[in-house]
Amino acid sequence: MDLFNAVMPAFPVIELRHEKDVEKRKAIESILSEMRNSYVVVEGRHDIAALEQLRIRANTYEKAMRSGLPLPEHVILFMDDDRRGAEKAERLGAHLAGNGASIDERSGTRLLRMLNTVHVQDMLQPISQALEIGEKTREKTRKIGELNGKNIFGHSKVHGGGKVLHKWHGRQA
Repeated sequence: MDLFNAVMPAFPVIELRHEKDVEKRKAIESILSEMRNSYVVVEGRHDIAALEQLRIRANTYEKAMRSGLPLPEHVILFMDDDRRGAEKAERLGAHLAGNGASIDERSGTRLLRMLNTVHVQDMLQPISQALEIGEKTREKTRKIGELNGKNIFGHSKVHGGGKVLHKWHGRQA
């Protein structure tokens, strides 16, 4: 055991808060881009209105339950994270599985839980805050990276503007 480890106890690695914000922003953007490229089913018209503001097209539960509509291979069920939403997702999942579609129930639930909300229609404000915080921390990290090692105060570190001067007569050494 070396002297450093004997003096300093082992501390767990602590992830900084801004790193978590950036990771959360990336996860949210990933889920939203997946939803933009998929067939999304929600509970009602208020949920559709909320998703339209995020440029995501969705259909209601009732339309998806109709057997006459052709369905794509991949379907995302984005129901509210409550008992009624779980019941509807289970019924619709059983209906769509009979048609041979792959069903993703986890993406919507994961997004709602990351945003600490239960209802799809209530996610606009938390999602905009999460994306804004993630963007601010990413911008701050980029600025800090650009200034790393630069003298931001305009003062030289060595007296005389970086020239090494002879200590007795002030001429360059």
